[in-house]
Amino acid sequence: MLEDLRKRQKIIIYFVAIIFILGMGAIGIVEIFTPKPYLGKVEGTKITLEMYQAKIQDMYARYNESNPNQPLDENTRKSLEGQAWQELVDEILWNKNIKKYRIKVKESDILTEMQNNPPQELMQNESLQTNGIFDKSKYLSALKNNPEFFVMMEDYVRSYLPRKRLQDRIKADSGITMDSLKADYVKDNDVVSGKILFFDFNTITEVEVSDDEIKAQYDKDREEKYKKGPASRAKFIAFEEKPSDKDFEDVKKAAIEIRNRAINGESFKELAMEYSEDPGSGQNGGSLGVFGKGQMVPEFEAVAFALKEGEISQPVKTSFGWHVILCDKIVSMDPEKPEIEASHILFRVEASDATKAQIEEKVNEAEKIVRKKGIDEAAKAYELEAQDTDWVAHDAQYIPGIGQNRQMLSWMVSSKAKAVSDLMRDQQNRYIIAQLTDNQKTYYEDFEKVKLRIKYELEKVKKIAMVKPKAEEFAAKYSKDQYFAKAEAEGWKVNDVNNFKKGNSVPGMGISETFATEALKLEADGMTDLIHTEQGSFIFMATERRKPDMAGFEKDEAKQQEIRDKMENSAWNRWFTQMRKDAKIIDNRAKFGM
Repeated sequence: MLEDLRKRQKIIIYFVAIIFILGMGAIGIVEIFTPKPYLGKVEGTKITLEMYQAKIQDMYARYNESNPNQPLDENTRKSLEGQAWQELVDEILWNKNIKKYRIKVKESDILTEMQNNPPQELMQNESLQTNGIFDKSKYLSALKNNPEFFVMMEDYVRSYLPRKRLQDRIKADSGITMDSLKADYVKDNDVVSGKILFFDFNTITEVEVSDDEIKAQYDKDREEKYKKGPASRAKFIAFEEKPSDKDFEDVKKAAIEIRNRAINGESFKELAMEYSEDPGSGQNGGSLGVFGKGQMVPEFEAVAFALKEGEISQPVKTSFGWHVILCDKIVSMDPEKPEIEASHILFRVEASDATKAQIEEKVNEAEKIVRKKGIDEAAKAYELEAQDTDWVAHDAQYIPGIGQNRQMLSWMVSSKAKAVSDLMRDQQNRYIIAQLTDNQKTYYEDFEKVKLRIKYELEKVKKIAMVKPKAEEFAAKYSKDQYFAKAEAEGWKVNDVNNFKKGNSVPGMGISETFATEALKLEADGMTDLIHTEQGSFIFMATERRKPDMAGFEKDEAKQQEIRDKMENSAWNRWFTQMRKDAKIIDNRAKFGM
């Protein structure tokens, strides 16, 4: 009896459990076993589609408020969507680091900040000023007497104050000392001007570098210079959504009809304003102004310069579409420099729905071939070139031959060799089908792709070595006071060096530590000996010299604070950039077609 009851109890428990699980259907049983898809993750925190869409709408609203008379074009829209994503990512990273560094803000801190540190933008508000100067009493009165304003300011400070505290913490931890301030002050105030006699290695034109030397240098530097990763590479074929011959012929009929109306007396200017699809000239009655040969595409130019004054052409086909051209005036008949004034009506030609359907059918067939036989076979079947993306770093923003395409980048990062992509569109609105050829944690730049770069570097080294004895011969031939007077006669160029500081570029040499050390040793009218460096040989003569006033700097607290602020801001920017770079961010926007 007891055993039977126990068995029944187990059955009841199982039954209740099943009922409970089924009952969860009220909140969506799918959500239990299939998590709701998310747009992205930042350090484990999800970004949902709803969050992203809300942020985008916020970005649109901000744009419209700042640009009331400027409608959103497609490029601006994409830019704002990118900014919306970055804002969401940054908000999460801010909050996580505020928590990590245990930044605390009390209610009293918020009130104190509200009262004592109003935003600069608010201080420019005329209603809070007296005689054009911010009036704190008016500001405090507004906080006290306007509840809506108080709440707005409270929300603002509550949002930004923890971030400011985090920023102050990172700056305080940056380890900037008085010695750091002095070093930066010296770097910025140790200045020399003068003239450099640079023994330019480019005067050597004959130098030989063999393939064996190039390969040996590549092998030597392979691990240090040419090892990269992680990265992927793929081959792809692209199908343009171009109008068909029939599409061109259909639009030509419309162009002929409008031309006939102009021939029969209707105003060309008014027809252009109504029908031309060239936004630049259409609103000006089709006027292109005065132009000469070589300023228009060849097909257009050939017809335009053959017209008589007042004559209207038959429709002319170019890559832009069909043009009906009116010669307004022949400005010059000079055979060397002919000019005309002309107007046109442009009829753009786009792929029709029928053409788009045919292209889409062809693309779908090509995709099947790629999946069965590979990208090269599909390219051969449709007489296309299977283009190689070359190696694309996993943190890249750009794919060679395609441009920016988050969907393809995401696929390249997550797929294995021989994988075939879904159909995609690129920035040129082409259909793209791709097949992954490699996905590696590390790879080496191809020798053939870096060969010319190595050759140039080896040639430069040899040229510098060949110039060295020539420079020594020159230095031995003349006395120091003759160097700059005799340089040009001997084929060497003298360049001015103005307000040089450590870290600046030097004519002919670029940034050179050796030049900085030697030049900044000099007093005014001083001159170096002949100096040899890996970047070439030079002689420098100082004409002006300005040295840092260290005694004055040690008393100048304002200058010290200015440099400290600059260095702390640089330290903060480095920290924030590195924090962003190190963050684990998953971006699934491409999977949502975004």
